[in-house]
Amino acid sequence: MRQFNAYTLDDWPRRKSAEIIFQSTNEAIYYANLVDDRLAAYDLLKKWRKKNQQDLDHLKSKRPFNFNRLFDLAVRGQLYRECMEEIQRINEGEK
Repeated sequence: MRQFNAYTLDDWPRRKSAEIIFQSTNEAIYYANLVDDRLAAYDLLKKWRKKNQQDLDHLKSKRPFNFNRLFDLAVRGQLYRECMEEIQRINEGEK
């Protein structure tokens, strides 16, 4: 397992497509607490999650199944959702 070294938004690991990489729920929650513009971050996560779901649906229609890739996409979507929920929770607490 990789060592977590991202303590600022600039240091956060990203994919080639500039998507944030989360390895755990704790990282997703930490990212939600670090981000300054929560509305923009929420919209970006929502876009990434929608694209992730489309990729997942496309892979489900192919035979034979690549279960490792399907699992990876499912977990990625789950971590995006958890980060979005944390952003919502933080925003509700500030009201």
